[in-house]
Amino acid sequence: MDCDYFLIHFSDEEDYSHALLEGPWMIAGHYLIVQRWRPFFLKSEHHVRKIAVWVRIPNLPIELYNYRFLWRIGSAIGHMLKIDRNTSIHSRGRFARICVEIDLAKKLVPRISVLGSELNIE
Repeated sequence: MDCDYFLIHFSDEEDYSHALLEGPWMIAGHYLIVQRWRPFFLKSEHHVRKIAVWVRIPNLPIELYNYRFLWRIGSAIGHMLKIDRNTSIHSRGRFARICVEIDLAKKLVPRISVLGSELNIE
């Protein structure tokens, strides 16, 4: 493909998931946008509408470092894709980290309300 688009086929599902979910990826100082293939893709009509991003939630109480709650937070932000491994095993750091596909045409969610407190989304 031309016009700065590349089509990559993975024979291994684990490699595919790694490429899609473990970014951000950079080559020569430029970010790559990695997306799932869409049938009937036309580069002349393509605009980036959705992108997978890693979201950080600082100051989350340790009791809320659980799969169900984090999945609900991610779903409120966009299309939930993945919970960071360290977050999922309750290895508490300075923040919880989730991967979410967001719609760039929609307003970003800057914070969430948790147990009467407002927590920032980064």
